[in-house]
Amino acid sequence: MGIIKEFNIDCDKKYGQCFLIDNNALDKIAESAGIEKTDLVIEIGSGPGNLTARLASAAAFVIAFETDRNLFKIYDKYFNGSNASFHQLDFLKADLAMVISETAAANNIKYDKIKVVANIPYYITSQIIEKILYSGVRFTDVYLLMQRDVAERIAARPSTKAYGILSVACALKSKPSIIQKIPSTCFYPAPDVESALVRLEPFERTAGEDFSEEIFFAIVKSAFNQRRKVAVSAIANNIGRLGEINGYDGLFVEFLKKSALKHIFTGIFENIGLSALARAEEISCEDYILIARELGGHYRLSGLK
Repeated sequence: MGIIKEFNIDCDKKYGQCFLIDNNALDKIAESAGIEKTDLVIEIGSGPGNLTARLASAAAFVIAFETDRNLFKIYDKYFNGSNASFHQLDFLKADLAMVISETAAANNIKYDKIKVVANIPYYITSQIIEKILYSGVRFTDVYLLMQRDVAERIAARPSTKAYGILSVACALKSKPSIIQKIPSTCFYPAPDVESALVRLEPFERTAGEDFSEEIFFAIVKSAFNQRRKVAVSAIANNIGRLGEINGYDGLFVEFLKKSALKHIFTGIFENIGLSALARAEEISCEDYILIARELGGHYRLSGLK
């Protein structure tokens, strides 16, 4: 709270600001991330710099994204000449590879790994995770402080109430786990919800798992669009319409329109050993991959691809 009072900082709702001020919680996040002197750390929403200072003390360098210009007077005073740089950029719109490359060159940074550690704006949690996991930048570890119920959805396993599209999307590119739950009293202002620190361990899938991510997400979104129905019916009912809405490849959409989808998906489920009565929340990420690969095979055989 000292820095917030010193600079008379008011939290701005339009930025989703909720500053983590509890020293024990801040220390726990920095310790959990296992930052080393050979790590380059990306921070999203550096706020008053409480977490930034801890990350910078352990890392080779910290690249922090912050959209609120009012906070830069803190950085100018307390981080001048430090191993941290602050960028007034919208993380979701930034070219991450370019920012990392240019910052590393300008500061002569040598690093082995790139990690993300951040207390993120909760209202754009899903978009931030998508940006991180699908940016093409090879992050070795990701630690994000987020709303507890979202954290539970991310880490949810099949056949649980919290399991959904976000669970599957995260499992496609990473191994998620909840590290610690953090009460609202650790923040200023105190939010109405509890928070949790989530770890995402990104990984690259092997060539033997080759499949179309576009087809994969068409299937997943279609299944959860009618999650109370059996997945065979939900996918067959929705995939063509969702393909058009989401602007998927025109030939793929044409294939969907011309095909006997209920028959195709019934056969696919049988081929991969899934019950024809399985619902969306009972299907693992790995099984959605198998369904996508099988549907891709049907698409190629159709002659439209």
